[in-house]
Amino acid sequence: MRRIVIIAAVLVAFVAIGVTIWFQGQGQTSPAPIGAGVAPQQYDTTGGQEMRPRWDSSEGQSNDAAGN
Repeated sequence: MRRIVIIAAVLVAFVAIGVTIWFQGQGQTSPAPIGAGVAPQQYDTTGGQEMRPRWDSSEGQSNDAAGN
């Protein structure tokens, strides 16, 4: 009786591993969604925000660690 339970458990484990591998293989072959990963070749840059530096005009760029 014990031998049958062990054989059944091993078979269930093999079936579970096989089903897992089967579904993992199926997910890789599915086509990509339409429009995914496609970037536009030209970007509309009109009407945007003016670019300014992050520091004030009174501070310099190399003045980040003034407190040290």
